[in-house]
Amino acid sequence: IARAEIVLEGEFRPGEYADEDALTGAGWAMPEFPGFVGKAQKQLPVLRITGITHRTKPIFQTLIGPGEEHVTLTGLPTEASIFRLVENAMPGFLQNVYMASPGGGKYLAILQVKKRVPSDEGRQRQAAILAFAAFYELKHVILVDEDVDIYDMNDVMWALTMRYQGDLDTIFIPGVRGHSLDPSSTPEYNPMLRDSGICCKTIFDCTVPLDMKDRFQRSPFIDVDLGKFLSQEVL
Repeated sequence: IARAEIVLEGEFRPGEYADEDALTGAGWAMPEFPGFVGKAQKQLPVLRITGITHRTKPIFQTLIGPGEEHVTLTGLPTEASIFRLVENAMPGFLQNVYMASPGGGKYLAILQVKKRVPSDEGRQRQAAILAFAAFYELKHVILVDEDVDIYDMNDVMWALTMRYQGDLDTIFIPGVRGHSLDPSSTPEYNPMLRDSGICCKTIFDCTVPLDMKDRFQRSPFIDVDLGKFLSQEVL
């Protein structure tokens, strides 16, 4: 608290509750990370503010989701959890993890792997299964090789187009617990579901078979010496 910019003090009073949309009555609360407005919750505890203290010129940073900053912050701890679990199981195989912003920082993971020996074949899918175990809210995993930039969605979509066949490289794991804010994981969307938040985990294996590596070699480019064209002041 001593290092805080702003401190709010308050109290919860027994038996005092209010609907989340008490001011509007619209039935909706706020924008959620999946990109939809969340439903307002009923009868939540009310916090009554009794005091506010702050620095002389307090810094107040806020963000409104869903947005790039919001979902990026959400994804950081998930990336660390996935990397640690896979690294412990298969040291050196997983190169990087990115919880892509189109997935809200929770639903979509891109795993970059590096196959070195024939026995590595199939480990990429094992890594995806471990990712689901590390973070139950995860819905889709896209697997790519080390030559794909996981932070460039154009590059990832290139791999999905050029190194993937839907009938061979898609693994479905149906009926698994996901996240309740996903509107496609509800009984209304799929009558076969018994509860909201149950989804079909899906793995998109966009990695190249190790014995076909030469056939999928990317076009090389010669390094450019910018010093031949720009002054040192610009560089």
